[in-house]
Amino acid sequence: MPAARYPTDWSRALELLLVDPDRGLNLRNDICYGLIGTPLRHRVALILQAGLYLLSCAHGHRTLAPLTQPLKFQHG
Repeated sequence: MPAARYPTDWSRALELLLVDPDRGLNLRNDICYGLIGTPLRHRVALILQAGLYLLSCAHGHRTLAPLTQPLKFQHG
């Protein structure tokens, strides 16, 4: 997610919420792969909050973190 230029605190929060099976909730895998049934209300609230944050970035209501290094593209 850092490559997407989200602020570090949000990148880490999204990672813990969605994809970190060791330290986080790993909700993306648990829900998308049917490993759990209907998620609990507080987990749904966290997913909605994350989704609203991502939508606000996509629609320009938040500024993305500045690039610390220029992106390097490989040719060939």
